[in-house]
Amino acid sequence: MAIKLVFTFQREIFNIKIVGREVFYSDRIWKKNIRLVPEDDKFQKKIVMSRNRLPNVNLDTFRTLFTLNEEEKLEYERAKSEEELADVCVKDVRLKGGVLRKRENV
Repeated sequence: MAIKLVFTFQREIFNIKIVGREVFYSDRIWKKNIRLVPEDDKFQKKIVMSRNRLPNVNLDTFRTLFTLNEEEKLEYERAKSEEELADVCVKDVRLKGGVLRKRENV
């Protein structure tokens, strides 16, 4: 079972999908999922090789948005189920200004 969360942030829609203990991100530009937790080892390469699909965003901006600090990592590790992990994701996105639009079990 998986949980799909749909958010908006400054009129842009993005998705977070939780499968098992992994958290994935996708949006209109990144159709394929990028694994956020645990961190994707090819993340930087995907941004650099995007061929300017992200004109106003550079690698440093993506690092600040998607890099977890120690407190956030502990919070994700403490979550026992997908439901708890989804609650943590919703809380983190809301702290950064996103709005939850839809939550569904897939």
